[in-house]
Parts: sequence; C-alpha cells; structure tokens
Amino acid sequence: MPTSANDTMPSFDRLLVATDFSAASQAACRTAIDTCLALRASLVILHVFRPPEAGDQAPDGLAPDSKALYDRCQASLQELRSQAVQAGVDCEAVLGSGNPTATILETISAKKIDLAIMGTSALHGLERIVFDSTTEAVLRKAPCPVLTVGPHAMSSEKALQSVGPVIFATDFHFTTIHAMRFAACFSQLTASPLHCLHVMPRTLEACTQCQVVPSIMSEALQQLANESGLVVGAPICATTYGCEVSCGVVDYAREQKAKLIVLGVRKASLEASETHLHIAYRIITEAPCPVLTMAFASQPDLAIETVRRKAPAAV
Repeated sequence: MPTSANDTMPSFDRLLVATDFSAASQAACRTAIDTCLALRASLVILHVFRPPEAGDQAPDGLAPDSKALYDRCQASLQELRSQAVQAGVDCEAVLGSGNPTATILETISAKKIDLAIMGTSALHGLERIVFDSTTEAVLRKAPCPVLTVGPHAMSSEKALQSVGPVIFATDFHFTTIHAMRFAACFSQLTASPLHCLHVMPRTLEACTQCQVVPSIMSEALQQLANESGLVVGAPICATTYGCEVSCGVVDYAREQKAKLIVLGVRKASLEASETHLHIAYRIITEAPCPVLTMAFASQPDLAIETVRRKAPAAV
C-alpha cells in the first residue's frame, strides 16, 4: 500500500467556525477558540444572515424588523470576535448572506481555510438518521477537514486539556486511510497519544475460532501506521467489538476519555442512502468529544493485504 506523495503532514494555520448563535454554535465557538490556541492558528467567525420571510414572527408576536435583526446579528458576531481576541486569538468576523451552505463553502475557499468547525444539535429516536442539513452538506462538500462538536461532546476546555488520545477510526478502505495524517498531526500538535481503532462485529466476539482475529487486525493497523510514514511515535493499535460500528467507536472514546475522534469518509457514501453511511453522523451526534471528518473522493475498494489474506471474513 504505497503512500501518496500528497500525504505530507497538514498544516492548520487558518480556521473557520460557522455560527447561528444557537447553543450548539456556542459550543463550536468555544471549541474553535481553544483549538486555535492549541494549534496557534487564526480564526474566522462566520454568520450567514438570512432576512426574515413574510409571515415570520418574533417571540413577542410582532413581525421582525430586518434591519434590527441584522444589527443584533452584527453585535453578536462582534461579541464572539471580542471573546476570541481576549483569549489571544487573531480573529476576523464575517457577516455573510444567502444560502448558508453555499456561503460557508465560498468563505472556506476565499479565506483559504484549513479547518472548518461546526456544531450540531441532538438527535432522538428515529430522527437519529436525520442530520442537520447545513452541517451535512458542508461535511460532504468542504475541501478541508470539518471538526464537528456534537451534543454529547464534553466542554472544549476539558477535551483539549485532557490527557486522552486522538483516535483514528478506520475500516481499512484505501481512500479513507489517508485521514491518518490529520490524526497524526493533531496527535503531534497537542502532544497526545494516537490510537488506531477498528471495530469488529459483536457476533465474532464469542467465537473461539475467531480469537486470532484481533491480533490480525492489530497487525494490520500497525502496518497501516507504519506505511503511512506520518505517525509521530508508536500508535496504539486496538480492535474492539460492537453491534454497530458507531457504538464501538463511541464506547471506546468514552473508555479512553478521548480528546478527538478522526474519521476518513468516502464522499460517495455520504451521498448514498444505505444505513451504513450514517455511521459518521451517528458518531458525531453521540461522541463524548469533537469529531474531525475528512471526506475523500472514492477510489477502488482496496483493503490492507494482510487482512484480506489472513482474515477475509472479518473485513
């Protein structure tokens, strides 16, 4: 499995956080400020203003005044910028307009953003498979990694100052393994241990004939880490079991008090409708820490040769 010439250690010099001033966005802003301090990066805070449509009503029952609403948004945006500057972050506030997804993506390109940060709200019951539309679209289309702060994530201060690891969760897909360089970068920049994780089906856990599988998977993970040529130090390679991949990753993150989860995701799977493609969304909404996601264009489905040769039924 050759390493791509493009697999150099990424830099995170300029970050963007998109806010709609909701509780989820406030958590994302706190994470953005702390992340900038940890990475010594500058920050762009973006709010996309959407004028009230006809028939909209304010909480007092009166039709909202567009100019007054615009001024409040401007004031709130400047308050967030002041908080970032007071914390020691070089920060720019941008008040955009139009379609939120398009404006966020345009700003990412125009400002040459290295990492976008967004918040998302809790999902319940059958709604677990329905993800915030703007965040989902940005995850699918952004040219840079997206750091999402889900509803169960611990406070950013505790997450970034914890001694927990950065977890790179992988299914060995050839395309997504390149996300390891982002995990390695955060591991280095935050002086955190790096864990490479693969989740296996719960049905194999009690199978005596499959007891060798975890060691095979760990060997494959170690090979993946070695061949990337980018991992700082020796990563811990772990396999775990779960009825769902998302549950396995989240449970492991809780046990390890993880600082960050890193996922490589195929863009084609994010746009499809099969159940398995919701794994990334479920991890984001259930994770106890922020989740960094990088979407890659699809490539041939090649797994690590060690796994294919020794344990084809486990992949």
